[in-house]
Amino acid sequence: MAPLSRRRCLIGLAGLAGGTGLPSNRLTAQTSAGGTGPIDVHHHILPPVYLTEARDRIIAQGQGYLPSTVLEWTRERAVAELDANGVATAIVSISTPGVSFGNVPAARALARRCNEYAARLVGDDRGRFGFFAVVPMPDVDGTLREIAYALDVLHADGIGVLTSYGDRWLTGVSDHLDTLVCGP
Repeated sequence: MAPLSRRRCLIGLAGLAGGTGLPSNRLTAQTSAGGTGPIDVHHHILPPVYLTEARDRIIAQGQGYLPSTVLEWTRERAVAELDANGVATAIVSISTPGVSFGNVPAARALARRCNEYAARLVGDDRGRFGFFAVVPMPDVDGTLREIAYALDVLHADGIGVLTSYGDRWLTGVSDHLDTLVCGP
């Protein structure tokens, strides 16, 4: 099979991204009981390591305030919220401000620890959670390594990419990312 052209790959990725806007009754997952239910594809988590290392930055991102339900996120509370809303599966991810705060090795390490936490969360209750891996952007080399690890080793369901990282927007990195996703 011939590799996808960059244009065809990006069109496919755009279509996939657009699919997340479908009404929730059209996105379903099989539950452990054999039934189906809606999928929450926008469920943010705050792993303990993330809160420990980035709490002040996370709060600053919320203009100085984040509700206790966000800062005190736990698996048990998430499951209760999913149950209360009839949601079968949540795809979890890290939100803004991400894991990069000017120290490349620290960002790589934090991304890895957050992704391993998410993978354990998925493994602890198969079918209830999936995850989009966090990457240490704007570090492109570290990001490409983390994407490979997250997909090949941790079996992430996808990669969470923010539109910007601090004052840096995702311009000039698409050539690197679509090569990894779409092939040469």
